[in-house]
Amino acid sequence: MKAIKGVVFDFGGVISAAQATDFWEKAYALTGWDRETIWSGWRRHRWLLDADFVTPQGLYYLIGKDLGQTLSGATLDELAQRDYDSWAVPNPATLAWAQSLKASGLKIGILTNMPTSFIPWFNRAAADFRALADAEVISGAEHLVKPDPAIYALMAERMGLMPETLCFLDDTLANVTAAQTCGWQAIHFTSLSAAQTAWAALCAQQEEV
Repeated sequence: MKAIKGVVFDFGGVISAAQATDFWEKAYALTGWDRETIWSGWRRHRWLLDADFVTPQGLYYLIGKDLGQTLSGATLDELAQRDYDSWAVPNPATLAWAQSLKASGLKIGILTNMPTSFIPWFNRAAADFRALADAEVISGAEHLVKPDPAIYALMAERMGLMPETLCFLDDTLANVTAAQTCGWQAIHFTSLSAAQTAWAALCAQQEEV
């Protein structure tokens, strides 16, 4: 196993804390949609937002359209605002860990599915992390969305490192699997403590080679 020279972090649920749970109650009050209805719509359409092909209002318009429901402009605006606010939750513990990794000589990167319209919220939650990073790839700016292999290739290029020397952390298993298929080392981020345990195991394997 190649020695890891760079660690790349996803944003939502990794750099940031998990999505604020009160979003679901607010969304239900606005639309009558339950959590599974919204998740189902996200699975179909969220990539369009992350690639900057629709606005957040457009995303919820599409979900409503699938249900035969036309939402007012004011409702779409409020859903978009509450959606973005729910993800802008700082996670100081992950930042502290990344800072320690950087201090040990590793490069730090950010690879995230995110529309460019979310960048003000991104800065609200992760300005210090962005300042720490050596490189970043934001899906909306590139019109590429994980798990497309092209986005991992672009990230490796910007990091200036070979894929096998990079470790990716993401809370979505499909994105972790895609990174591994592209030759990266990767960790499914279910919690910071679990990720740190998996990281220690990867480092131990390198020491044994």
